[in-house]
Amino acid sequence: MRCIANGSSYYLQIHQNKSDLLYLILFHGFMGSGNVFEPLIDSLSKFCNPVTIDLKGHGKTTAKPTPKEFDTAKQVRELHLVIDRLQLPKFFLYGYSMGGRLSLQFALEYQSSIKGLILESTHCGISDIEERNNRTETDEKRAQEIERDFEGFLSNWTKLPLFQGNSDAPTDYLNIMKEQDASLIASSLRGFGAGKMPAVCDHLSAFDFPIGLIAGEKDQKYVEKMTEMAQLCQHSELEIIDNAAHRVHVDQPEKLTQFLIHFIQKHHG
Repeated sequence: MRCIANGSSYYLQIHQNKSDLLYLILFHGFMGSGNVFEPLIDSLSKFCNPVTIDLKGHGKTTAKPTPKEFDTAKQVRELHLVIDRLQLPKFFLYGYSMGGRLSLQFALEYQSSIKGLILESTHCGISDIEERNNRTETDEKRAQEIERDFEGFLSNWTKLPLFQGNSDAPTDYLNIMKEQDASLIASSLRGFGAGKMPAVCDHLSAFDFPIGLIAGEKDQKYVEKMTEMAQLCQHSELEIIDNAAHRVHVDQPEKLTQFLIHFIQKHHG
């Protein structure tokens, strides 16, 4: 189905709608879409109602190819409009990587809507000014490469160490990435790259709902980042999953699902 928010047409799927189960809204990562969670849907449907949303400029969700369209506050407002129109009760929000960063921004602005937050392989932002500037420069170079040679960028991107897990599923990921609009992906980097997104690390202690944190043990950078976040949160549970890299939901879907069952049942019943 589609929902219009401020001129952008968001594509989403309510995979199940059982009144006795809570809703789990899933945000994908950079160059992904709701389809990346498709292999999990059957398992998730046993204990929750999964809802996937193609984030702005990704998958089937439209946007204008300008960085200001991907401004953090603008995306959060639009997602709130979309989710509000679904008239769901309080829900759990799941975010992977870029989707995790966006989930944190959403949770900061609309805490009363959320029953719990689950984050996979993400971080709460960059506070240091010099580091933010360096990351913005890196993302600009990446955006230019995407516009110049998207296929070449994808080839280099998929070979990054953090994506070297233990699954053949990256082939499916590559197909999803190849279907993206290069101009929108470049605009997303320029408007919502880690250097542009406001850091929320100082606000984590104020979150008064349970937070599940997931990282793959092969992805040491994000093991450290998620561990740091766990120390900042009042009500957090950190799970480091063996034999998984950045895409834990791809490398170890069964272990991930078991954590979700434990976490949701513990905090929802």
